[in-house]
Amino acid sequence: KPIKFDPKTDLVGLFDDLPIGRAHNVVIDWDNEYAIAVGAQPRNQTCAAGLEYIDLSDPANPTKPGCASSDGYTHDAQCVTYNGPDTRFKGRNICVAYNEDSVTIWDSTDKANSEMLGRLAYPGATYTHQGWWTERNWHQFVLFNDELDEFEGVGEAADGIPITHIADLSDLRNPKYTGFFKNTDHVGIDHNLYIEDGIMFQSNYGAGVWVTDVSSISTHPDGSKVEKLAFFDMHPEDDAAGGSLEFVGTWGNFQFPSGYIVVNTFERGAYVLRVASGPGRDGGKGFGGKSE
Repeated sequence: KPIKFDPKTDLVGLFDDLPIGRAHNVVIDWDNEYAIAVGAQPRNQTCAAGLEYIDLSDPANPTKPGCASSDGYTHDAQCVTYNGPDTRFKGRNICVAYNEDSVTIWDSTDKANSEMLGRLAYPGATYTHQGWWTERNWHQFVLFNDELDEFEGVGEAADGIPITHIADLSDLRNPKYTGFFKNTDHVGIDHNLYIEDGIMFQSNYGAGVWVTDVSSISTHPDGSKVEKLAFFDMHPEDDAAGGSLEFVGTWGNFQFPSGYIVVNTFERGAYVLRVASGPGRDGGKGFGGKSE
């Protein structure tokens, strides 16, 4: 029973301090009552389409206390109150940004003066797209995708099978690339991934949504022990050819605490799915919520 909102009666606040154009998307910092607009276009000299912080502590009067611009365009990000092995930053507001050619780490505690802590380049970087911490309340590893490495036939993605990259952020000033794993057994293009209770849900365009057990990353950060659990193919017409490097099928999904996964597609609207049995079925807290 989805709720239909009415902008005339349900609108609480309006924020219009962005470039007159578009933003790629809006990231929610659940820990700190902030939204972060990323990829706001057209790029300007002030924020350069980087992280643009929006204070939601008073929802009726959202404000922008600053932005993080010195690494240019940000395509996506995840921001948390940090709790991880780098004790220098425990309790700080840390944002991991995916910036086309790098994973860039920010201390965003002071929104008017964000500090870039580290920047990770990696083999085959083509279009650093999006990623997620592997654990909700322990911030050490992130998994991330590169949207164009399969499409361009670069590096380990040259065979067209979508891959997920792994980074160890134990030292926020010196992040390390530790490995990768193949997401699917179909040719395709990887897109948004999210992780809850050690289970990764990833949209892979024409190859569909794949569910993978990534709980082994903390002990095997090379990705050698991940396990594929389930998938749902929204674009089966390319299966006879083994898949395709086309922007079709699904590019986003969201699992709710109920365990139901809402998946959007280009051609066939939205699907509501649930893992039939085993890990990933119950949903935990869903992808939203605080780092606790």
